[in-house]
Formats: sequence, C-alpha cells, structure tokens
Amino acid sequence: HLYPISFIEGVHVDIFQTIDYMVFNTVDDFRKLLSRYEKLPKQLEEIVELMKEGIRLKKTMHAVSMKGVLDRLNSFEGPAEKSEFFKCFERYPDAISEQEREVLKQDARKMIETSVLPAFKQLKKFIQDEYMPRLRHDIAATSLPNGEAYYKECLLYHLELDLHPREVHQLGLDEVERISSIMKQIIKSLGSEASPKEFSEALRNDSSFLCKSSEEVVRIYEQLLDEEINPKLLTIFPSVPKSPLRVQLQDASKSSGPCAMYIQGTPDFSRPGIFYVNAADLSRSPKYLMPTLALHEGNPGHHLQGSYAMELPGMPSFRSHIEDRRYNDGPVHFPLHTAYVEGWGLYSEYLGYELGVYKTLHEKFGHLTQEMLRACRLVVDTGMHALGWSREKAVQYLLEHTSSSLGEVESEIDRYITWPGQACAYKVGELKIKQLRKKAEDILGVKFDIRAFHKVILDNPGALTHLEKQVDKYIEETRKNQAREL
Repeated sequence: HLYPISFIEGVHVDIFQTIDYMVFNTVDDFRKLLSRYEKLPKQLEEIVELMKEGIRLKKTMHAVSMKGVLDRLNSFEGPAEKSEFFKCFERYPDAISEQEREVLKQDARKMIETSVLPAFKQLKKFIQDEYMPRLRHDIAATSLPNGEAYYKECLLYHLELDLHPREVHQLGLDEVERISSIMKQIIKSLGSEASPKEFSEALRNDSSFLCKSSEEVVRIYEQLLDEEINPKLLTIFPSVPKSPLRVQLQDASKSSGPCAMYIQGTPDFSRPGIFYVNAADLSRSPKYLMPTLALHEGNPGHHLQGSYAMELPGMPSFRSHIEDRRYNDGPVHFPLHTAYVEGWGLYSEYLGYELGVYKTLHEKFGHLTQEMLRACRLVVDTGMHALGWSREKAVQYLLEHTSSSLGEVESEIDRYITWPGQACAYKVGELKIKQLRKKAEDILGVKFDIRAFHKVILDNPGALTHLEKQVDKYIEETRKNQAREL
C-alpha cells in the first residue's frame, strides 16, 4: 500500500480501466461515474499520505517504476471538455433525451474543472517536488528495509507455494534449457541451422506472417475461436460457460500496452467477456503467434476460466470476481491467486496441442517463444530481486533467450522491477497444474478422465496448495469408485 502509483498502474490508470468496466445505458449510469469523480480528490489526498509514509520509511519506488508518470499526469491538464475524463459524456444511448444529455455534460464539465483536474494537479506537484527526488537507487526488492523477507513474501503471495528464490531461479534455468532444446528440433525440421534467437529474429522480420490490417487481425482471432477452438472444447471439458466472448480492437490511446488482454464479462451477460487486441503495430501480432494468444486470453484460457468461476453455483462473488490489478500492493492485497489464474492461461496454451490448434511448425515455434519468455521470467525476476543482478544483465538475458525486441524487453524488465515476484507466477502455476495432472494420470491409469480433472481445476479457483488438496480428493474418490466396481 506504500507503492500506490507506478508507470503500470495507479489512480491515473485505474480510473479509466474502471470506466471500461462500466455500462452506460441510463442517466443513473452516468451519475454513478460522476459520483466516482466526486470522490477522486479525497482518494488522491490519501494516496499522497501513503507515499509520504513510504518516504519516511525509506520504502519508495525505483526510478524505472515511475517513468512516464509525470508525463501522464501532465496530459490531464487543459480544458475540461478536452479531458479524457469528459469522453464518456460525449456519447449517449438513444434512450437519454437531449435535455438530460445537456445536464449531464454541464455537471461533468463542472466536476472535472473544479474537482478532478485540480486534485490531479496537486498529486503531480507532490510527485514532482517531493517523491521523485527520493526514489530508491537499487532495483532489488531486497534493497528495501527488511527487503529479503519482503521479496520472499512477494513470491509467496503470487505463487502461493513456499519456494525459496534460488529454487525458483533454478526452475527457470531448467525450463529455459528444456524449451530451447525443443525449439532447436523444430528449427532443424524446418531445414534451418539457425539458433533459436536467429530464427526468432528471421520470423519477426518475415512480412508474410503479418496481417494487412487491424480488421484482419480481429477476423483471424474470431475464426480461430469460432472454428478451431470452441467446437472442440467439450472433448476436454464437461461443460462450457454461457458468457459470450467478443474480440475487440484496443483503444488507440492504449497502443503502448500489451498486444492482447482479457476483461471478464458481467454475471447478467449485459457486457460480454472482451478479448482486447492491440493491433496498432501489426508486427506485434504475427499470424504464427495468434493461436497461442487466442488460447491464453480466450478459450480455454482466461475467458473460459473467469466465466466458469462467475457461473459456478454457490461461489461467493469475492472468489468469482478477482480484481486483476493493484499488483503494486503485493503481499498486503487481498489474494489475487496469480499462479492459479496465469498458470491456467499457460496451461491453456499447452492444451492447444491436444485440441489440434497448432497446425504448422511455425505456430508451434510461436507457442514456444511465449513459453520461453515465461521461463526466463523466473530467472530474471529472482536474479534482480534476490541474486544481485543489474537491470542491464536482466535485459541482456531476455535478449539472448527470447524473441522480444529491445523495447519490449526493457518494458518487461521494468515491469518485473515494479512488481516483484508477479512474473514468476505464470510458469510456476502452469507447471503445478501439469504436475497435478500427471499425478492423477499415473495413479488412475485408464480411469483418468480429462474432463473430470479439468472440472476439479475450474471448480476450485484459489491457492495452488488448496488446488492440490482437491485434486488428491478427486484421485481418492475415483479410486474408491473403481474399487466398488471391482
């Protein structure tokens, strides 16, 4: 809670994400947003107090975690009508009359002009004058007061497994070696003698793999989901959630963000789950990567996972609607179950082989490039935060082992510096789910049912330790049923 603002998240980002989540069909819907705006000044005051406490305790962000924050806050300055905060009040459904629209615009203009923008101006002044001069110099979480214990807590929070940083680091090194070996086999099968890095760069520069327009990107993702993935889901799942999924282009204002992301729909289906595609730079969405991203963000990845939890009978809302943000808060935040959520995303990419989604060696190689990035995260996150690695060493490691460009690598590394431990959750979660599956397969043999296993995983969103207990319970119950049949 002492790190409420960074270049990735904070009130200057979260308010617009909240607006994306909202539905604007009635006057009352717009009034709800105005109510949020009314409370922003108080929230910003409290954020400043938290950051002051961080300064007092010598617990501040590193400079890379605050890059661009002042520029972002500067962009808020200007007339209310031209502000991002006013955009929602420029478009209305037909059910809202002209008179009601004018009243809403007037109220929004006044609220933004007299409350919202001045409050953000004060926040900017504090960050510029008091916080930025006191940023910490060392990138490592272990450089903070009681930092070694803090980083271990960050890992425990995101992994929900008691692993020492050196164990996580070695796990990453082992996975990098394993994945690299498979990459080399595919490259050889394609008749090339290139290294994985050289082959990745050649693929990235091959225009034949690029879409010609953002509309084509959306169309291919829709075809992958509707024709290649969704029709096969019931072969490995007992049921499929009812919540619809929409593929949608990301807003141009977020062009510097990830190439794909997912936002969960609402329980009443008034807003579908949305698979956002960032097609501002077509080179970031090559065709050989698209099956992997469709599986991870769409089905059977985050959309199926999130919708399944949302539709589970008796599942309390606090478990079925995980707020996927405020990673800055780390161990003091309500559990996000990062390893479960993101581990399932990676496991879903793996299921693409069983579903027959990867049609070509290039698509299989594309999946491996994404898996390699997740393995490298284990190495560089623990390297920087626990083993004394510099930012430059971490950047170089990713450049050597992944298909990412220098700009992408630097953005990744700065994210790991800002969110200690978070990036380790993907690969650790995936490996745990695979381990539990192999355990069930080995013990149950021909009685193993992949649909029943997946039901256990999806029925139990939460810590990996809890998940393992439920899988053990499933194994024992299946064995008892098998004994009765005999």
